Amino acid sequence: MRGLRMLGVAAVALAVGVVGASNSFASADDVDTSYTQPSNALVMPFDATNNRQSFFVVSNIGGLSEFGGSTLAAVTTHWSYWSSNCDHLADVWACLTLNDTVVVDPTDIRAIDADNQAFGPSINLRGKRGFVVVTAYTTNNNCSDGSYAGFELVDDAIVGTYTLADTNSGASLGADAIGLGLHSEGGVHTGLPRGVVTDIDLQTFRPDSLNLSAAVLLNLQEEAGWGPTGKEVGPGNSIGADLTYYDNTETATSLPGISIGCAKFASLKPGDDGGLIPGSFSGLTAGILRLNGFEPNIGGDTGRFVYAVYGQAVGQFGAGSNGKYRILGSNQ
Repeated sequence: MRGLRMLGVAAVALAVGVVGASNSFASADDVDTSYTQPSNALVMPFDATNNRQSFFVVSNIGGLSEFGGSTLAAVTTHWSYWSSNCDHLADVWACLTLNDTVVVDPTDIRAIDADNQAFGPSINLRGKRGFVVVTAYTTNNNCSDGSYAGFELVDDAIVGTYTLADTNSGASLGADAIGLGLHSEGGVHTGLPRGVVTDIDLQTFRPDSLNLSAAVLLNLQEEAGWGPTGKEVGPGNSIGADLTYYDNTETATSLPGISIGCAKFASLKPGDDGGLIPGSFSGLTAGILRLNGFEPNIGGDTGRFVYAVYGQAVGQFGAGSNGKYRILGSNQ
């Protein structure tokens, strides 16, 4: 990654805790979110504003369809695009046979058939940024859309990655998609983490030393996505959060709170337009920016969750990291 000129980047791979009867934090994987194993749904950000460019790569490495008494080595995937201000931008279907891969450019979105051929009108989201939800459904022998099998979800099916690039600098970032499985109770819709989350942390170099800084927060809600099925995750209602900066001596500095809409693109460089740290704050060392005091709450039985990612660069040295969170309690 050259300089990591991370434009509005978002995706998360978060270390979380799952606990049993006690209310202590424990170190374990969050079974509701995966970045390496096949899932029912993938969430990926995109930024097609100004000189920004994005690409998605999605593969079917485990998805089969049980339809009409036979097993088909394919699923059909529904791609639902949402803008950062919650507008529903586009919907297309793409067939993915087993071990198949598609590459999608959000400035040229088209449906894809069983022969990997694009068809239908092209949708151009140039000037937009937000996120896409890709959900796997059972299909038939013609790899038709999910309606032919009653919109039956397929778990443990698809994996994905995405790339965001700055065409002016030639720098880019690649990251794993957020992978979501079926809800743990009944599996009738895509699920979000069920543990109670108290805070989300972003680790950063000294903020005023940064040449480039980008943070993206994704606010997701179960059963809030594409209308015909009512099964997909989609954009959540606005969530408020408090901000606190902890420096390398554990000194806490309170910052102005924020409101997280569907996808919040921001910066940790003091004074940046739309940034999380006002220009009036100086002298902050490397440390942690913590989001907490979520209103309304996330996780647990709320069906809401916030994912985050952060990219930064000092000179030509860049780094990308995922927001970190702990889960207190679990109903898994």
